[in-house]
Amino acid sequence: MGVVYKMSCERCGTRFDHEAGVGFYCSCPTCGEDNDESAPFFCPVCNKRFEPESETFSDNLIQAIVWD
Repeated sequence: MGVVYKMSCERCGTRFDHEAGVGFYCSCPTCGEDNDESAPFFCPVCNKRFEPESETFSDNLIQAIVWD
C-alpha cells in the first residue's frame, strides 16, 4: 500500500510526483528517496523540503492518490 503525491513546488514552480509507502519503505522513482508516507521529501529541482505532516503541505499538494 502506498500514496502518490502530485505536487507543485511554490518555490520554483516544478510539478512532480512523489511515491511513498505506507508501513514499509518504498523507493520513489522521481527522487530516488526511500520513504514512508509521513517522511519528508524534496523537490527534484530546487530541493525545497516537503513534510506531509506540516500544516502548509496542502498548499503545494495538487492530488494524493492512495494505492494498495
